[in-house]
Amino acid sequence: MAKNDPTPDERAEYIVKRLELFIRENREPFKGMNFNKWQQLARSEISNSLRDYEKSQYDQNQVTRRMLFIIGSSIATIGFWGVAAAFGRIDYMLAGMICLIAGIIVIAHAGEWMTRSMWKKAQAKKRERAYNNAVSLDRQIKQMEKELKNKAKELEKTLGAVGRAVPQPSDKK
Repeated sequence: MAKNDPTPDERAEYIVKRLELFIRENREPFKGMNFNKWQQLARSEISNSLRDYEKSQYDQNQVTRRMLFIIGSSIATIGFWGVAAAFGRIDYMLAGMICLIAGIIVIAHAGEWMTRSMWKKAQAKKRERAYNNAVSLDRQIKQMEKELKNKAKELEKTLGAVGRAVPQPSDKK
């Protein structure tokens, strides 16, 4: 696993947050949510996470293989034409141009590799910010739920006190 990919713990935490969000959004009032529905979502989230991991590994392997092939073929090309020029079998200018083109190809692909690395770092930071925002939002939601429960209790007490203070129609005789 590349160092910029999410760790297994981060992936697991993401899945837990997604399930928690799903439960909050799809639960029925005073009932919760259907267990089968929850299981389906859990399966799909876990399989999506595994698919993402496998795809990132496959992509990383493809880039590495391509890079190794390009470097190897470019070095072989440079070596072959360099030897041919050294033994005077070919014009120096032609051998130099071929070696230059092979070197440019290697440098271009090395630049692409570095660009991919920087892109993955930026994606990792973006993912970390999104995760931190989700955790912060989750804390805020839990705090708001707690405050709402406290206000509901206070209102029930107030209504109970008002209900006792107002004379009931059955009290009049």
